[in-house]
Formats: sequence, C-alpha cells, structure tokens
Amino acid sequence: MSRPTIDVTLDRKERKEIEKKIRETKSRKKADRLRVILSKDDGHSNKFIARLLQIGRNQVSKILQRNQQEGWQILLEADKYQGSQPKLSEDQQQALKLELISNIYSTANQVIVWVEQQWGVQYKVRGMQALLKRLGFSYKKNRLIPSKADPELQRLFVQWLAGLRERLGPAALIMFSDAVHFKHNAEAGYGWSLLGEPHHIPSNTGRQRYNVLGAYEPQSHDHYFMLTPDNINQEKIIEFLALLRANFPDKKKIYLIFDNASYNHARRVKAKALRQNIILDYLPPYSPNLNPIERLWKFVRKKFFKDKYRDTFAKFSQQLEGFFTNIDQYRDQLASLLTENFELVPDGWQTPLSS
Repeated sequence: MSRPTIDVTLDRKERKEIEKKIRETKSRKKADRLRVILSKDDGHSNKFIARLLQIGRNQVSKILQRNQQEGWQILLEADKYQGSQPKLSEDQQQALKLELISNIYSTANQVIVWVEQQWGVQYKVRGMQALLKRLGFSYKKNRLIPSKADPELQRLFVQWLAGLRERLGPAALIMFSDAVHFKHNAEAGYGWSLLGEPHHIPSNTGRQRYNVLGAYEPQSHDHYFMLTPDNINQEKIIEFLALLRANFPDKKKIYLIFDNASYNHARRVKAKALRQNIILDYLPPYSPNLNPIERLWKFVRKKFFKDKYRDTFAKFSQQLEGFFTNIDQYRDQLASLLTENFELVPDGWQTPLSS
C-alpha cells in the first residue's frame, strides 16, 4: 500500500524566502531538502523530484512529512533533521565494536546473528553493513604475522637502525638481504571476464626453481642481485658477498642485514664478510616485516608472474634475469614501496578466533 501524497502550497513570500535560504546555505543536503519543497509546490511527483535531485523517494516523502509537521525551517537544522533512529544504543554499539575488535567475523550475517542473540535486535545485511561502516570497520583481508615475533625486539631493531643511519651518514651502505625461490609457473591474477567464464592461464609443474639472492639499500636504492638455479647455501652466500663487494668498490663499509637462516650465521660466511669489509647484522627472529626486500619479492610476483606463462624453464630463467637486469625501470614505484617505514607487530596482537 503506497503512502498518501503530501502536497505543498507556498505563497509568494514563502517561496522567495526559501529560494534565498538555498542561495545562502553552504550545505548541499540542506539546500536539496528545500528544493524538494519548491519542486513539490511546482506540482512535481515524488518520483520526478527524487530523480531530479538524485535522492531516494523515501527521503523525499520524509522531507515532505517533516515540512508538513514542523514547517520548512526545521529542514535547515541538521541536528533535528535525522533519519530513523539507530536500532542499537550507544552502549550497545560500543559493545559491538569491542566484540569485532576481539573476534573475527567473516560475514555481516555472522554479526547479525550475534547482535540478535545479545539484544534481540534484527538487522538486514545492508543495514548491518552500513552500521559497521559507521563504526569505522571495513571488509578487508586479514594479515598473517609470525606467531613467535617479539614486539619489543622489533622496536629495539628499528631504534638501532635509526641510530646507525644517523651515525654513519651516506658514507656507508646499509643493505637488506634475502633469498627467494621463484617457481617456474604462472600465478593467476584478477581480471574482467564473462560471468562463469574466467580467463584460463596455462600452468607448469612448478618443480623447477630459479633462485635470487638480493641486497637492497632503501634510501639510495642501490641494489645487487645474483640469480642461480643452484640451491642457496654457505657457498652461494660466500660467492654473493664477493660479487656484492665488487659491485660497490667505492664504499668503505657495507652493512648487510640478513634474516636468521642458518647459512647466514655460518662461520665461513662471517669470515668471508670480514675479509670483504662487509659487516653482517641480523633481523630479530621471525621478523620478515622488518625486511624491505620482502616487499620487492611481492612486487616481482605481481609484475613478472601474474597471468604470464613461459612454456620452458630456459625461457623462464632468461626472462627473469632480464627483469632483474632492467629493474630500474620501476625505480619510482620501488622508491615508494621499499622504504624503512616498518609495520611493527603490536603488543598483545593475539586475537582469539570466533567459533
């Protein structure tokens, strides 16, 4: 059953006063409320007014009802002109917010069930989504972080790095290093396709790998990469150190920050670094978030692997070497990506999962 239409009849003085208020107000919403009154006085239908002002027909009806009950002046008072009152009180909304911070809910429907169980209040999906947005939540992918990461050690590392930068200045290179094992395979990305007919990307077995040892300086963006089909071990690290030093002969000292792989701590590796005048330091345990070069590997996967098929390992290896040889073509993108703005693991980050 449709609502009865509310007509508006304005005298000349009222109309001029409303037109003046529209010109004076800086609020588009308030001006549109008054335009509803003028349009209705012109004899237009609610449907026409809604389309003209690009607002909902229900909103047009509410504005007309408000005008009929309290006069058009009330439409300029934003604190009094409101839609329907929230179903949850302020205290209930804060309790819901705490629940969502403490537990993981994968869908709006799960939140709807929890709210109804707690307070007997029913929501539809759209209404709950709107409420969650008002409370400051958004739907996004959760992040995995190492369960054994130590927040205090991470903070101390960042402080140590800042002190080292200040003490050394530009005279030395402070490089982050890591090894990655790229599989001979494509990775499926996202793209527009016909409904039910996704694009098909050929794939390989992924058993063959091409390994990359890299070192990257986040401030100067100096870098060096060694690509090899061989396994990464002590011998490869030693070879890498010699090539790295040869690539930067003018730098008196090179600080190289490794992760805690066993071969990075080997005595032979440390002895070779000492002879090459390379100082080895190490990230706190379980702290890939403190190594900017980890972001580079993700960048490579996006640029080189997504939806790209190479039928032979030889072609794959050749093109991967070409990518790293010409990586400076992405220098501007990497300059904003590979920084020392670290996202630290927070204290008390552990969040119990909801059942």
